[in-house]
Amino acid sequence: MPLPTDGSVAAPGEPGLLSGPHRPRTLAIAATFFLVAFAGLALGTAMPVAVQELNALPLYAIAFGGYLSASLAGTVVGGGWADRRGPAAPLNAGCLCFVGGSVLAGAAPSIMPFLAGRLLQGAGGGAVTVALYVMVGRGYPAALRPRMFSVVTACWILPSMVGPAIAGAVTEHLSWRWVFHGIAVFTLGATALLRRPLAALPHDKTATEEPATRVGPAVTVAFGAGLLQYAGSQASPRTAVLAVVGLLAVAAGLRGLLPAGTLRARPGIPALVLVRGLTAGAYFTIESYVPLLLVNERGWSPTAAGYSLTCAALAWAAASWLQGRPRLSPRRDRVILLGALIHAAGTALTLAGVLRAAPAVTAPVGFTVAAFGMGLLLPSVGVLTLDLSPPGRQGANTAALQVADSLCSVLLIGVCGALFNALHTAAGSDAAAFAAVCAAALAATLLASLTARRVGAPAPTTAAPKDQLA
Repeated sequence: MPLPTDGSVAAPGEPGLLSGPHRPRTLAIAATFFLVAFAGLALGTAMPVAVQELNALPLYAIAFGGYLSASLAGTVVGGGWADRRGPAAPLNAGCLCFVGGSVLAGAAPSIMPFLAGRLLQGAGGGAVTVALYVMVGRGYPAALRPRMFSVVTACWILPSMVGPAIAGAVTEHLSWRWVFHGIAVFTLGATALLRRPLAALPHDKTATEEPATRVGPAVTVAFGAGLLQYAGSQASPRTAVLAVVGLLAVAAGLRGLLPAGTLRARPGIPALVLVRGLTAGAYFTIESYVPLLLVNERGWSPTAAGYSLTCAALAWAAASWLQGRPRLSPRRDRVILLGALIHAAGTALTLAGVLRAAPAVTAPVGFTVAAFGMGLLLPSVGVLTLDLSPPGRQGANTAALQVADSLCSVLLIGVCGALFNALHTAAGSDAAAFAAVCAAALAATLLASLTARRVGAPAPTTAAPKDQLA
């Protein structure tokens, strides 16, 4: 029986993730992703208290959106840097930026230094994430990459269970500032763990595009995304103008950041990038509104509503583990299509849960189903992207995935925020507003399912095409 061409089955005698040559790298990457997961959940828990203590509650959205927008620039710059000099330099620089941002935000006497710290965190976090993906691409044979992505996803399980509780206790009994400073210390520890595995990775000299050609577009897109995030949180004539400026900036900056043919879902990496963006945007939009739906519309306690996020995280991890089993020998394009269809079905079930004719538990069940689809889809998108990318393009193509992920999330959350604000009446009477949000997310998942049929791509070429939208 022939082996599948995506390299999902290890050859006889192939070293495992924890064998001698791979063990230090696997443990270091897993520890860093664990920190990434814990930091995201912990900082999100401390954020409301921090912004309120700094007397800047109206800027709460910017505290989140600023991080996401800055991560766009960090992702693109870090991806190009990793292609040329290997992942060590952007990962170390990203960790230092994240540490500096955490310290600055934790010590901030007012909101402006706090926001500056969040921007530094975002830029550093984007560079770290894309560098870790390049480490997986260069440090493991194709047969081990699906299993490594399963390990990466599993690193979110424990933080999803204990991260908010620990951060909440520290915030309540000590201060939200200790959360930020503690994350800075842990980040330094992760940087030290990665030092030896990074030194063992080969450098690649095949990339031809100068990093500076991507910096300007990346900053432009990050600026536009930040304006859109702000405009989506406040409806007024002034923010409408900002939204137009933001859209123009995004449109101008995207040229050069995404592969040619992305908007046309050209088979191969362009379709993979579009699928990643659409599915991530839909999922994280629903994730933002499900707890609010359960508390405001269905009368659940915040703790009970929070369990919906935990169940979703477990479903995501289970699906990721499943797609990484070597005995299943999956074709990656088929796994991606299956994941997209399950994601769409879960989103449709969540929409049904918004309606009072359906039981309240329908919405979190649907969200959990959508998470299972994401667990199948996202690791497979990453694996297939690395398999189709020449070594000198792994960083750039991984960065394109991250850009699409972040940008689609910003755009769809902004659109859904505007829809929700327009239809909002009062807590307990917002079924129409939540239905509009879920319907917009469902439309994105259906488009992603159609696009997923086009990801079966030809073999990669050694030439590195100029990135541009077409």
